[in-house]
Amino acid sequence: MRVHLCVKALMIKHAQVVIAFQLSEHASQSKLLVALLGLVHGQFSPEPERIVSYSRDLGDTRGHYSFAYETAGGIVQQETGSRKYAGTEDEAQLIQGSVQYNAPDGTPISISWTADEFGTQVAGSHLPTPPPIPPAIQRALEWIAKQPTTPEPIEKDNPTQNAVPRDNRSQRFFSNKRN
Repeated sequence: MRVHLCVKALMIKHAQVVIAFQLSEHASQSKLLVALLGLVHGQFSPEPERIVSYSRDLGDTRGHYSFAYETAGGIVQQETGSRKYAGTEDEAQLIQGSVQYNAPDGTPISISWTADEFGTQVAGSHLPTPPPIPPAIQRALEWIAKQPTTPEPIEKDNPTQNAVPRDNRSQRFFSNKRN
């Protein structure tokens, strides 16, 4: 004798799941249903963090802006954008910001960043750092830095002084003329 169970709509945390099963009296199929329902229930993420404070200033059309927010879970983020060297040939966008939160293990995380014409620099105490330079390499770098530099003489009458030498073989190889 078979027991037919049809679950047509199951509402779990705002998600509708349609499941159709045929179960017999055997316990293994009942365990399968329980395991599947547990799996489906575990797939849904918790509600989003509630925002407790938020501010923004979209500024102007020249790239000035700022925003900041804080969530009920303790996430705090802020960012500002502005122009460097406004009105000059070297004008560039400058973005600075930071975020603080607690990692799942409770460790406080703090990240700050700056982005400008030189790229993005990110800082945080939890970020990995490169290993120290080996002593032999450090000594070699210091020795190189102490060596005098010799400027290359400039020849006024030779405009091709630093030009790459011309190779006639490549011209013959790529020539469209037939010999």
